[in-house]
Amino acid sequence: MSRFEERDYLRHAADETGRMRDSLFWQTIFPEEQLGFQAYLYLTAQGKAGFNVILWGEGKPAGFDRTEGEVPASMDFDDFQLNGLTLENTGVGAPARLAYDGERMKFDFTFTGSHAPFSYHDNPDGLPVWMARNRFEQGGRITGWVEARGRRLEFDQPGHRDHSWGNRNWGMPQHWKWFCAYTPDGSVTLNGWIWMARGEMGCAGFVHRDGRTVPVATIRQSAKYDQDMSQRRLDAVLVDVEGRETTLVLDRFGLVKLPTGDKIGTIIQEAACRAEIDGAPGVGQFETHWHQAYLDHLIETNSTQ
Repeated sequence: MSRFEERDYLRHAADETGRMRDSLFWQTIFPEEQLGFQAYLYLTAQGKAGFNVILWGEGKPAGFDRTEGEVPASMDFDDFQLNGLTLENTGVGAPARLAYDGERMKFDFTFTGSHAPFSYHDNPDGLPVWMARNRFEQGGRITGWVEARGRRLEFDQPGHRDHSWGNRNWGMPQHWKWFCAYTPDGSVTLNGWIWMARGEMGCAGFVHRDGRTVPVATIRQSAKYDQDMSQRRLDAVLVDVEGRETTLVLDRFGLVKLPTGDKIGTIIQEAACRAEIDGAPGVGQFETHWHQAYLDHLIETNSTQ
């Protein structure tokens, strides 16, 4: 049974609180250039919208641009426009085209899913309401190009996207790890999310291979960090609901830090990585969520190792 309504690829109406927030995300990794690429869009029920795009490695990002604005109630994700950004969503899990003609970056790509979109409600721990009402994750193929600072990268390779909707409470989680990874041919793709909130822990995600997408039941993991508490490596074992284990190693070659500016001091850190999936080579992305005051304490007390 699908967890999605037919119109869930479109923006969502305000809930009983009078608020709503949609967020959409796309990514891919360039291992030869040691770069990661991601694009992130959000839209509230009141019409406030924001977008950022990053092409990053180590040090200063190779490209970064952002824009904010307001859109009318009649504008939807099947024909969305915001300050040089255009989005053409065609259905839940169906191909989508995203293009941007900005001051510092430009791109045009199409994302086509390689499997049906996956809902975190299908994991045993479910989807916490502080994160979203619903959320889909999907591996697939991303085809197009990106330009930044006179450099152009053309691509036709695996990637990942997600779409969540609901009123997110950024201050509720004490920490999370989110990651995606895939083999070069896209035959194996996976996603994982480990969260801690109010002293409780949970996880979500899937493993897709051999034409089947199987929910994750538990994730055993251990991460290594640099002196500034930026993630360096992740070793994980994803145990699916059928008892099968998938081993994953993510080794960082690029990092970008994204403070959210909220009153809790939330910081999101994104690592572009080389991967091993059951020993086979791949690439992936490893994200961490922290509160900045806690990171400062670990750094100041030399407790990062």
